[in-house]
Amino acid sequence: MAKIKRLLFGSTWTGRILRLITLFTVLAYPFSYHYKFVYIDGISMKPTYNDGQWSLEQRRRSLGNNWTPDRFDVVTVWSDKDECKLCKRVIGLPGEKVEVKEGRIFINGSDVYDSFGKGKMIYRQLMDPDTNEPWWTEYENIDPVLVQPGHMWIIGDNRGDSVFGHFPINEIHGKIVLY
Repeated sequence: MAKIKRLLFGSTWTGRILRLITLFTVLAYPFSYHYKFVYIDGISMKPTYNDGQWSLEQRRRSLGNNWTPDRFDVVTVWSDKDECKLCKRVIGLPGEKVEVKEGRIFINGSDVYDSFGKGKMIYRQLMDPDTNEPWWTEYENIDPVLVQPGHMWIIGDNRGDSVFGHFPINEIHGKIVLY
């Protein structure tokens, strides 16, 4: 038993520290290659995620080359305008028509029911699907917009306070897997 203890923990403090560092590295590397902790900053995903909350993101590289998001997945994407990562819910998929009527979201003419979204869309920021440039507008109604191939239409769960619009699927950084 003494030999096993000495092998695992070493006989000196330096040996113990080196073994612990090695053990930590061997265990942490596979986890950090596939997953990353992300900090939720802002209220656009309330009530699902709160401002100041930590969550777990599965990195894009571990989802596979042909992975595409499903409706209602929560993903992280980079926003050039805000120079930060956004955490948003996927609502519209490629080839679908998204429109807003009286603050409610419709896909291909059908009202989208999701238990996550709270509130109506009233005044928020839009992203141009062609240039990915933002512009501000007041609205309760948005004419049908076709989600282009290779894009998705995303919005935060707090519909009254959220950036939304088209984002390229290849700009997804990861998928949130832990609430």
